[in-house]
Amino acid sequence: MSAEVDKLYMEETDKQFPPYVLYVVTNVCNAKCTFCPQSEIADDPNFSKQHLSWEHFTRSVEEIAKHPIKLLRFTSEGEPMMHPKMPEMIAYAKKVGIQKVDLTSNGSLLKGKRLKQLMECPPDIMDVSLDAFHQETFEKYRVGLDFDEVKKNVMHLLEIRDPAKTKVMVSMIHHEGLDEEVELFRNYWEGRVDNVAIRRPHTNLGTVDVGDKLEKPDDRWPCPHIWQRLLINHAGNIRFCPVDWHEGSNIGSLDEMTVAEAWQGPLMTDLRQRHVEGNFCGSGVCENCPDWPAIVWGHGWLNLVDKNSKAS
Repeated sequence: MSAEVDKLYMEETDKQFPPYVLYVVTNVCNAKCTFCPQSEIADDPNFSKQHLSWEHFTRSVEEIAKHPIKLLRFTSEGEPMMHPKMPEMIAYAKKVGIQKVDLTSNGSLLKGKRLKQLMECPPDIMDVSLDAFHQETFEKYRVGLDFDEVKKNVMHLLEIRDPAKTKVMVSMIHHEGLDEEVELFRNYWEGRVDNVAIRRPHTNLGTVDVGDKLEKPDDRWPCPHIWQRLLINHAGNIRFCPVDWHEGSNIGSLDEMTVAEAWQGPLMTDLRQRHVEGNFCGSGVCENCPDWPAIVWGHGWLNLVDKNSKAS
C-alpha cells in the first residue's frame, strides 16, 4: 500500500461521517441498458418495484444535514426521475441545509412538467449519462431510449438552467472499441457543458460483461469507496459498495441504525483494516471483487464535483 493511501487512511479513520452519501432512490427504469444489471434483475419473477419511502428519506437526510458532507447524490438502480417525489426530495435536501446536491439521470425524463418541477429547486449538479456520440452506439448500449430526444433534452436543459446554480455534466463509459468515439464525444460536449466525464467500465461485481477493457494490475490497492461514501437504497438499507446490486454489502437498515452508526460501526472498521493490510479473505463482497482496478484513488465522483464547482 502506498504512503499516500496510508496517510489518507490514517486521516479518514478519525472522521465521524462519510464525506459523500448516495441515495439509490428506486429500482425502476425505463431503459434496458446492456451494461446495467437492472434489466436482468427486473426480469426475475420475484422482482418487486420499489421507491425509497419519504419517511426513510426525510429522517436520514435530516441526520446527514447535521454533518459537513461534500456531496449528496441522487442516483438509482434504474432511473431516479422515475421516483414520483424526485423534485421534492432535492428541494427538501436543500431546505434542511445540504450544500451540494447531484442528480444523475439518463436524461429521457428531463422534459415537460417534470423538468419544470425540477428547476424550481434545481440540483447543484445535473449529470446526464449519455454513453455515446453516435446514434447507433447509443441504441446498442442504451436500449429503449431515443437518442435524438435525450440529446434535445440536454440542450434544452442548458438553455433554461441558471449556470450559477446548476452545473451540467455529461458522461460516457469507455467501453471496449470506443476509443475514437470517446474523443468525438469529449470534443463535441466540451464547451457546451460544464464538465465531460469519461468513466471506466465495471462489471457490477461480476454481474455484467465488459470485455477486456478492465485490466488488472499486479498489486491490489484498498478501495476508496469505504473511506469516502455510504449508500442508502430504495429499501432503506445502508450499503458500503455502490456497484453491489444484490445486497451483499448491506450494513443495516435505517430502521436499525443511523448513518453515523453505520459509518463508525464494527463492520466498516474491520473492513477498512482488512483493505489496509491487503487481507481480503473473508471480507464478503470485497474478497473476489473484479471491479477494484476501475476504482482508482483520486478519480472518483468527488473529484468531478470539484471540477464542476470550479467551472465558470
